[in-house]
Amino acid sequence: MKAYFRYIIAVFILASLALLTACGSSGDGDSPIRDMKGNAPQLTVPKNHNGGSAWGNDKCYLCHNIKKLKDIHAYNTKLADSFDTVSETDIGACLYCHGTNGIQGITADTYQCLTCHKDEAVVGKDSADMFHGANVHDFNGDGEIGNSDCVVCHAWSDMNGIIDPTVDFTAGSSAYTDINSVCLNCHDGNGAFGVMPPALKFETEVTNLFATFKGLGSTESEMKSTADIHGAKVGIGQSFGVFRGTYANNMELPCLSCHQVHSSDNPYLITESGKNASLADSDAKNAAVKVTENNFSELCAVCHTNPAGADAGNGLKEVVHTSTYSSNCTDCHYHGSGSGTDKNGLF
Repeated sequence: MKAYFRYIIAVFILASLALLTACGSSGDGDSPIRDMKGNAPQLTVPKNHNGGSAWGNDKCYLCHNIKKLKDIHAYNTKLADSFDTVSETDIGACLYCHGTNGIQGITADTYQCLTCHKDEAVVGKDSADMFHGANVHDFNGDGEIGNSDCVVCHAWSDMNGIIDPTVDFTAGSSAYTDINSVCLNCHDGNGAFGVMPPALKFETEVTNLFATFKGLGSTESEMKSTADIHGAKVGIGQSFGVFRGTYANNMELPCLSCHQVHSSDNPYLITESGKNASLADSDAKNAAVKVTENNFSELCAVCHTNPAGADAGNGLKEVVHTSTYSSNCTDCHYHGSGSGTDKNGLF
């Protein structure tokens, strides 16, 4: 009789497992958000998540095994491969794209973005290194870059491995057209999304980089005349040096030519490599960049050069005036030095 009951229990368990593995999967091999342009792919809702029986369940792995997950997310190889690394308990990696699934207490910290994005084994060394710098894009003031910091800019992403401002940066009222507009949405001093950027060391009252970058005034002419030289203002060229690559004096410089977004060992999230300056020549792109105290020479030399200049410290030629001016570029050139009645239009 005992053997008979053991047999009945075994059959019941097998039938239950079969039911669980029948839970509906989401996606068809294509990016779930690709056609939705910024709306979260809420694929787990009561009416269709296994008829509602899976709603509120925080054990996603009971139904969605690794094989299914890899097949569904095959549109991005790195994303698909990440399921070999992510623990079955890391449900935050699922909830970021697929909603709360009725689970209570979900907050920004619940999303486990860095489970994958900080792990070299999942995203590769170059991508993981973006999160290991000494200085971080810290929005909540806890001294580190965490999951809640990620969702300030990346409200929802299609996770296809290609950065598209109209899809991957959706924390705003309208779609962004370029990365600069993403940066300046917060760095205009208005406290967007509850985040107020810190004032600059060089110009302690300046938090509104939008005004210094785009200029002040009601007309295009007025704005260009008051903007930083790396922003909307058209420069007058270089009489003491030349531009590297295809950089020119009539360009609005991308923020990412000088800054890294997530973290950097340099202050102000200054880039650690010339490869950020995509229009520079090969020598500059292969050069490292280190900022020491107020010496930004290695950064400036990525786009500007003087063949007669001394070594900037990273193998590139530094740019200095052939005069008595200071050799520290930021003594005169910094965000905010192009606007105001007592300024001379320098950046």
